[in-house]
Amino acid sequence: MKKYISIFALTLGLCLGFASCSVETDEPAGGTAVEKMAGHWVVNTDLIDGTDTIPNVYADYGIVDWDMTTYNTANDDKDLMWLSDNNNFWGYTVKVNVDVNALTFNCKDLYIYSDDDDNPVTCTITNGRIVPNGGLNVNGKPTDAIMYNIEFSDDPGSIYYVHGVRYAGF
Repeated sequence: MKKYISIFALTLGLCLGFASCSVETDEPAGGTAVEKMAGHWVVNTDLIDGTDTIPNVYADYGIVDWDMTTYNTANDDKDLMWLSDNNNFWGYTVKVNVDVNALTFNCKDLYIYSDDDDNPVTCTITNGRIVPNGGLNVNGKPTDAIMYNIEFSDDPGSIYYVHGVRYAGF
């Protein structure tokens, strides 16, 4: 009988102990510093001929509807975010400079990878921007659009125009 009373007392103590634990925090739930710019995107790539300041797309590069992501840094920097093609195009994941208020981003000569230590591959991103409700998803509903120009050091002079919309989940 003493054994059953001890087990009951131990069980009751554990239940009360767990019930009295509080997981409250003074920090409100919220997003990240670049949440307006972060997301999953479905994009296309075109080659720019370079004669205009506004992209003059003359040829579909042949890679259509590929996925890419933009997301915050580990430090949740307000002026930096990661931009990745998820190895769907050139194999780049770079930390770009951002202006969250203007929804713009860019980078210059960022290291991507190196097959040859003497000639590392870098990229430069220009004219990067996100346009709220600037595109249509697969259902024809307004959604955010993303666009930027990118040039790679192992393909100098070729500027690619990456453009698309936020992934709708369909």
